[in-house]
Amino acid sequence: MLTDKLMAAWALTTTALYTVMLGIPVIIIASFSKTGRIPYKLARLWSWLVVKTNRVKIRIEGREKLQAENSYIFMSNHASNLDPPVIAYTLEHTLRFVAKKSLTRIPVFGTAIRLARMIVIDRDDAQGAREAINRAMHELTGGISAFFFAEGTRSLDGKLKQFKKGGVMLALKTKLPIVPITIIGSYDLLPKNANRIKPGMVRVIISDPIDTKDYTEDDRDALLERVRSVISANLEKYGNA
Repeated sequence: MLTDKLMAAWALTTTALYTVMLGIPVIIIASFSKTGRIPYKLARLWSWLVVKTNRVKIRIEGREKLQAENSYIFMSNHASNLDPPVIAYTLEHTLRFVAKKSLTRIPVFGTAIRLARMIVIDRDDAQGAREAINRAMHELTGGISAFFFAEGTRSLDGKLKQFKKGGVMLALKTKLPIVPITIIGSYDLLPKNANRIKPGMVRVIISDPIDTKDYTEDDRDALLERVRSVISANLEKYGNA
């Protein structure tokens, strides 16, 4: 029990320290960055520090399927607070994460994600959420990509839930390819409502991009199911269904 408390205190203290150390430069630099690329590099450094400090190892599969100069709509499962730093550490593209509005209330961190041009949405304001996503459309070029945790929130039990349609709708409007991302093992290291980050392995599987050019908005449900089935199959194959 004492070890668990010490590890929880370690994770909380170091993460808060990194947030202050790098959040303030992000806030300053973001004011002068039109694309958000430089602030995002600092966000990746924050992610690297969180991952390494807590002895989380990452195994990446399929990164060769992505082109650095191309923009994508990434969609993944979501079972842990470890998922965002793991993804930022894994993917080399400048990402616009879709973040819930409540995160902007966290001191320093909230200001940093807003100024770094993340897509902040209010779950209680569907119209406002659509407008925020639509505003991001014009920035998705030259490798800048959007990232959706498709279930909308973390899974309580680590199992895959139903997907929200926001990522698919943005892909249909921009005609950008959707890349299914499967995150395996993060729930075991940091489940919802836990404070301690256990050391261990997280596996990130990058599946083949799905071309959306021949899809219309009438096909959104079929496209959504196609993305979910890819992630579900990976989870089942590797024992984390």
